[in-house]
Amino acid sequence: MPVLNKYKKTVITFFVLFLFIGCKEKEPLPGEPWTVSVAMPSFYPVKITQAYGVNEEEDWTILLHSLSQGLLISEMKNVVGMFPNYDGFGIPINPLTSLKGRQIGAGTNHTPDSIYIYWTSLINVRFFVTKYALSPKVKELMAKRLHYTRSDGSQGGPCYRTNLIFGLLPNGKAKVWLRGCGQLIYLAELDPAREKDRDQNGVTAERYRESPYYFDTINQRAKDEGVAIDPIPWEEVGKVYSKNTVELLSEQ
Repeated sequence: MPVLNKYKKTVITFFVLFLFIGCKEKEPLPGEPWTVSVAMPSFYPVKITQAYGVNEEEDWTILLHSLSQGLLISEMKNVVGMFPNYDGFGIPINPLTSLKGRQIGAGTNHTPDSIYIYWTSLINVRFFVTKYALSPKVKELMAKRLHYTRSDGSQGGPCYRTNLIFGLLPNGKAKVWLRGCGQLIYLAELDPAREKDRDQNGVTAERYRESPYYFDTINQRAKDEGVAIDPIPWEEVGKVYSKNTVELLSEQ
């Protein structure tokens, strides 16, 4: 009888473990790979030197590419084409005014636990690391299947909110949004996780200053618009330009 009870307990234990593993495998996942975008003020562009996503439980790190042309994407003519009233100081959020980083390789729709971005604020040559940890609620929003709403109000095809957007500011702070399905959801404002003495490629501030390309380009933008960009008008820099209404995470 004790042997039978022990056998029953063993079977029950394996059954519970099987159910647990099955649930883990069937956790909801986005129907498309996640991406990361970077937006920045035209007068305070940044340079991304490395970005990647990390999943601790699944033990992977995935690098992101196509984030290197910050100076080009932030040109005033690009932004004004989308936002005619843009003044050069705020953060313009639009696929045509931000860098979109895609996963290197085939990509995965398994969501990362954290996103890391290594970047240089070019106006003052400061080197920052931004870390954003995805909460269970954000992962749930990314995995939820929705449908586009057509202009006539009818339901369109399926879609997912899988684009994480980072708005980077010259003091190292970052604002984070989740975009997709015609929605833009504000997630957080972050302090830099770290400030370094050089960029991820080992280039120091002195090396940046020896080449005036970045500074000349930025100053010429301000000159063309007839504005002063030093000191930084922080009340203007934090302003967001978007064609979508910005929603709050607490409202979801």
